[in-house]
Amino acid sequence: MILKKCVLAAAVLLVACATPLFAQQGQQQKAPRVESKVIFGTVTFGEDIDHTTVGGAVRAYVTKRLSIETEYLYLRDGDNDQDHLVQPNVAYDFTDSTSRFVPYVIGGVGVLHHEGRFFGNSNSFTTWTASAGVGAKIFFTKNLFVSPELRLGREPTLRTTVSVGYVFGRSR
Repeated sequence: MILKKCVLAAAVLLVACATPLFAQQGQQQKAPRVESKVIFGTVTFGEDIDHTTVGGAVRAYVTKRLSIETEYLYLRDGDNDQDHLVQPNVAYDFTDSTSRFVPYVIGGVGVLHHEGRFFGNSNSFTTWTASAGVGAKIFFTKNLFVSPELRLGREPTLRTTVSVGYVFGRSR
């Protein structure tokens, strides 16, 4: 139930940030670009417990270089250890986002829901998570990119991922 509420809150946040802004009454700015991506990788919790990770994210630009991203990750270390992570992030591109190589910094705070079974006992809990790191988008076409990313944080402590993404409305 808590996870559903977090997903709903993250979706509402993304929609609110992606709504076109008005500079003056009657004069609309250009709507922000939106990109989506599929995420693959691995995460490590403090005691060298590695989880395979798969997920997705949607990023909306609010300025030329500043964007807001909402992501969902499914973390798995076998049938007895699974987690769900929902996290809104803020990202800043160091170069013009129309370049073929776009390095960025990213960070955010979210919610992690754990479901596990250890020594025959089931346990489940929800806690907060936070991470910050660096990444780079490498464009293969005008809209298609691959993005390696490295983050440090709390729950999990280390995260290495590679994303495959698509930018809607990108122009050069």
